[in-house]
Amino acid sequence: MIRSSSPIFRSFRHASVAALAALTLLIPELQAEPVRPGEADLWVMAGDSITAQKLHSNYIEAFYRARHPKATIRFRNSGISGNRANHLLARFDYDVAAWKPTIVSIELGMNDVGSPTPEAYIQGMKELIAQTRAISARPILISSSPVNDGSLMGAWQSDRCERIHPFTEALRKLAEEEKVLMIDQYHPLIDRWGMNYLYFQADRLAASVKAVRERKEIAENEPLQAFAAAWKETGAAPLGGDAVHPGSVGQTMMAATILMGLEADPEVSFATLKADGTVEETRHCTVTNVAREGDTLSFTRLDERLPWPLDPKAAEPVLRLMPEIADLSLYLLKVSGLPEGKWTVEMDGNAVLTVTAAELEKGVNLGALTKGPLAARGAEIIKEIATLQGGPVAEWRTASKEKNEAQVTEAQARIAAQEAKITAACQPKEIRFRIVAAK
Repeated sequence: MIRSSSPIFRSFRHASVAALAALTLLIPELQAEPVRPGEADLWVMAGDSITAQKLHSNYIEAFYRARHPKATIRFRNSGISGNRANHLLARFDYDVAAWKPTIVSIELGMNDVGSPTPEAYIQGMKELIAQTRAISARPILISSSPVNDGSLMGAWQSDRCERIHPFTEALRKLAEEEKVLMIDQYHPLIDRWGMNYLYFQADRLAASVKAVRERKEIAENEPLQAFAAAWKETGAAPLGGDAVHPGSVGQTMMAATILMGLEADPEVSFATLKADGTVEETRHCTVTNVAREGDTLSFTRLDERLPWPLDPKAAEPVLRLMPEIADLSLYLLKVSGLPEGKWTVEMDGNAVLTVTAAELEKGVNLGALTKGPLAARGAEIIKEIATLQGGPVAEWRTASKEKNEAQVTEAQARIAAQEAKITAACQPKEIRFRIVAAK
């Protein structure tokens, strides 16, 4: 497998691999089988305000829609600001069960930590598991994300962020007891967000990076020291939003953490060619109309599925802060036998990457490009999903709460129409590739 160390991400990895690996994402140990959404699944994403924002939940939906373009997987957002476990229990019948879901993800905790201990939260989550199973749906538990306030593990900057730690551990224990899949966002992200916050603030205040590195809790922690050295090279970036509700950058990182916990299928497609135009191997794609003329190798590639659509507002900074996101979209191209030198990869007339012949022979991952036809398609998919969840799905939820059957029926028709637009946006199209000697 060619991972995110492919040449396209070289510019995001000026620091040593060892330094970045010090805080690489931790995929939680699973207590249940990974999720494999199927043809007829309907997934309700239930939660509080961060779910109601329709950012990371939409990004997760975009991943599965793009990866399974022929399937009829459906997603419904059921987030309400300020919710705790008891609030979701109170609205479960009309806002979750009424959808007749097969999968229900429950992402709560940020508001529940207002209590000094996790007992009420855990009891509520236990009841939500039981209610989900009672409607023949599969429950998935998702912990709260951290507070983006400069907190580090063991060096918290707020009581709220500190309390999420024991609440998450209690949730993990419940998942083990109930044999439910539980995904921990908090622990994989807290140090990554915390270090980014510190360096971003240092940049804004023109403070010394050295002063940040000398903070006691960082100076005495080798992984954080390594991470600090790497961050000095790669630079910091704002997550957007506020401390509790990050914007598109932070929520793309959340979505990636959740997808890794779900063991989402990372492979998009794979194509290997020789410089003379011979097609050696393909997976999940077809390669036709191959031609070699002078210093140009051209061909048409039609894929069976698409890379994970990245929000264009977040793509560049998020790939810099979390380069392993590329591992979730392995859209691979290998070309062997090209003369030494640099070569430009064009897709539908757009120059998307310049690499050496040796790098192309090893293979490059084009799955997280920030320009070209795949990036444009991803932006379109995200836009259509936002329209679905913010429009007819929200209308359906209001009608369901009010028990207005006529409005439910009208909203369902609008949902079906928007679903058709999303399905159309997710269908792969032929892309004309040209591998041209760089000038």
